[in-house]
Amino acid sequence: MTVVKVPDLWRANADAERMYQLYLVRLQMNGLHDRVVNASRQIRRYAVRGPGRRAGLFTFSFEVDSLISQRSYSAAWRQVQLRDEIIRGHRIPLERRRWLPKDFWELAYTYAPLMYFLERYAVGAKLLEIALSFWYRRLKAESYQVLFHVYNGDDEPRVLPRVTLTHFYRRIGKDLKAWELWPVFVRGLAAPLFRIAGIERKALLADSALLATFFGNLMRLRSERVTSGVARGQADLIEDPAKVKRWQDATRASRERFDNDPARDRTRAALYRHFPELESLAR
Repeated sequence: MTVVKVPDLWRANADAERMYQLYLVRLQMNGLHDRVVNASRQIRRYAVRGPGRRAGLFTFSFEVDSLISQRSYSAAWRQVQLRDEIIRGHRIPLERRRWLPKDFWELAYTYAPLMYFLERYAVGAKLLEIALSFWYRRLKAESYQVLFHVYNGDDEPRVLPRVTLTHFYRRIGKDLKAWELWPVFVRGLAAPLFRIAGIERKALLADSALLATFFGNLMRLRSERVTSGVARGQADLIEDPAKVKRWQDATRASRERFDNDPARDRTRAALYRHFPELESLAR
């Protein structure tokens, strides 16, 4: 594959991080994962000789996502470890680290999901269990907010954010009822959700297999109500339908105004000046 040379926007003093992020987004939207990987590494080299190594940290999330899409799972893990070395000065020993509540997002969206793709299922399950335990230390923690980390209906995840505790448990032969926080999770689901799903709380508590039906029924209503492409969590399901519609209509109108904002045309023109090859892409 021909490597496309990426310009050094820090040297050009050209709003580098924002332009680079928009560039990487466009490459990913068009499935050009090889180019995302190569561009990310070029950008980090420019950062080293410009504003500093940490200025290029934003590229790792793009690169790791593209490596996952290419099924280059070991390479993705190596890049996460490299990122950690830049941030902390060392790699993180996943099984020996004393995790803290502030690690929730990294555990739930990076470390645990990557273990699934690396087939380290027991390790990944433990990391996601730890992340979820941190969630329930919060005051008035709502279970709907972590529902998509527990179950999402995917037979097999293809990207990091779609890996759930259910996926891990299937691989290691465990029922969700064996999860220490299963009763806490079920009790933390708002009562109206059970009415919508047509399932009693005590039935779900006793039979985790009902979570598939529970989730499916919620998602059918959600798809009907969320018309703007922007969801607000369980409010979309349990608030008065007229109130939900007003919010969705206002949000859709706001997005349309944003799409037609002349500032977007100026940003696009600047992006094409730096990366003219984007003009020929479909998206």
